[in-house]
Amino acid sequence: MVPQIVILKSESDRNFNLWLEAIHSLEPKCEVSVIDVFSDRDWKILSEKKGGILLATASGRSQWMKRVYDEKVWVISQNPNWMVYPPVQEIFLFENKKLLRDWLLIHDIPHPRTSVFFHPDEAKNLEINLRFPVVVKTNIGASGSGVKIIHDLKSYQEYCTAAFGVGLRYKSGPKWFKGSIFRKLRKVISNPRFISQRLNEYKISKAEVQRDMLFVQEFIPHQFEWRCVVIGDSYFAHKKIAVDNMSSGTLIKGYDKVPFELLEFIHVTMKKTGLISACIDVFESDGGFLVNEVQTFFGQSDPYQMIIDDAPGRYVKSRDSWIFEAGDFNRFENYLLRFEHALSLWNLRS
Repeated sequence: MVPQIVILKSESDRNFNLWLEAIHSLEPKCEVSVIDVFSDRDWKILSEKKGGILLATASGRSQWMKRVYDEKVWVISQNPNWMVYPPVQEIFLFENKKLLRDWLLIHDIPHPRTSVFFHPDEAKNLEINLRFPVVVKTNIGASGSGVKIIHDLKSYQEYCTAAFGVGLRYKSGPKWFKGSIFRKLRKVISNPRFISQRLNEYKISKAEVQRDMLFVQEFIPHQFEWRCVVIGDSYFAHKKIAVDNMSSGTLIKGYDKVPFELLEFIHVTMKKTGLISACIDVFESDGGFLVNEVQTFFGQSDPYQMIIDDAPGRYVKSRDSWIFEAGDFNRFENYLLRFEHALSLWNLRS
């Protein structure tokens, strides 16, 4: 029996529409309530419901909106009659680079050396130990937005002054020349509100300013970055090809053979941290694999996440070996697989 399903909508319509498509594909008769996290009326309606599965969409355009969203999710998770999916940990880590750095340190997960400063004096004292280039990032910002490579001390000092002065903005707007133009047109045709939704998102992003925080990361030269997606027992990986040492946002993929060492690294990371539904971006370095990003919501510009021997599919772990299963597992940008996973977890509770 399908439990009560609630989708907690954020400021963006993007993810909740994918949830709806996936749910109606798997359970056509399933009734779904859509709750606007920023509506007091909707929140009171949700508080009267007895429990079920709450499917999150997360907020990632504004730090203030994200805080509101995360707090609401946390409150719901305190009621044992509700199951939040993806879980609270994944939602908190989404678009929160300062939290991710602390989380990686606490769990002893290999990652590029990173400093997060809240005091300008500490940030300036780093100057004597800096080895340029370095990577600086805003706390929020996907697809490479808010990421900058700094090559010299003068540029670092100017960036530091801005971070603890007027503040930093991350670039957000239409990416006309990235991805398939036909795919963009299909979205516009299938969803008349698509353009207005996007314009609203860009407006929110444009108003976002980050102040009094500086995120500085070791520069890792790379030609690609592994995009690893794990949903329950399903593992996927492909290469995000870099342009000028920037992988995120290029939308250039490499569907090469996936090393089992990478799958093992991701498997250990998932088990060690308790993640169950997320994507992990990984650098290859001379010292081994390094986690660069962890996101629970992510884009998918192709209909699959992995191709092995010309066949899309997934890897599953069977004892000490990895088994490839060919198939269409990434429908509705992974939301169908995620809904199936959420139902299986709910049934384990019953």
